Amino acid sequence: MKLTRLQLCIGRGTHEKHEPHERNSAHGFRVLSVFRGLFIILLALSSLSAFGFSPYENRLMSGGPTRVGLIAAAKAGAEDALAETLQTLSSKKAVKALKKKKITNLATYKQTFAGKTWIMIYFDYEGIEYLQAAADFESAEGIQALERLIEPHPRAARYGTKWLQMEWINYIRASQKKGEPADRFAMVTRIKPEKEAEYRSLHQTVWPGVVDQMVRGNYRNFSVFFVEIGDELYEFFHVDYVGTDAEKDGEMNKADPCNQRWWKLTDPCQDPLPGASGPWLMMDKIPEQKK
Repeated sequence: MKLTRLQLCIGRGTHEKHEPHERNSAHGFRVLSVFRGLFIILLALSSLSAFGFSPYENRLMSGGPTRVGLIAAAKAGAEDALAETLQTLSSKKAVKALKKKKITNLATYKQTFAGKTWIMIYFDYEGIEYLQAAADFESAEGIQALERLIEPHPRAARYGTKWLQMEWINYIRASQKKGEPADRFAMVTRIKPEKEAEYRSLHQTVWPGVVDQMVRGNYRNFSVFFVEIGDELYEFFHVDYVGTDAEKDGEMNKADPCNQRWWKLTDPCQDPLPGASGPWLMMDKIPEQKK
């Protein structure tokens, strides 16, 4: 028995007998299914058009908050005055002024290397234009008091700012725990020139096991930033700790075999600074203003 092309497609032979209303019902169902499929495809294509090729651009276009690292050096002799002024950024007045600029969860750090005391300012940013973050920070009420105490990074003037917004090369959400972190900290190291491309590639494809271990270790919002200082490339990271036993979690992370294999690849890319513990030098957190 010969089958028509339509019958071959839908898997039905001519030997089957159906009433007219059954055939019409089946046909209507098939048409509806086709239109539903086309709608899903068009919806998927429209959503894809909103994203770029790079993970970085996808993150910027996701609509979620971004993480910002700013850097500048303290003017010689103004290190203490700058640290005291930075403490005021945690006051209720300053927090309110920064929030108007879509800036929250700000933390400040300092460390001396490359002949100067460098200041890193970290915050969450919900502004529409990510690269506007430094300008928005500087335009917040009370921030201008910092300008006379800092020495801008040489590249900052190119973008019309005093603070340079560092390159955000990696972000791991990790733990989903809510609430204030038990601790926040930042570290700094250098990247060997011949290893930059390798290190960047690794951090565009962070292993799932490494991410899983950050969750188990109670870390949240891990961000990595790059910036050149002089002729060298520096790397900073910032992370929240949301656990209750940092020492125990730290030992667990060190013992994890996936982390150990990962570090065998990443550690040779780094050039530790004097005084570092392993590849990293801890930055000093500038305390918040006493309430």
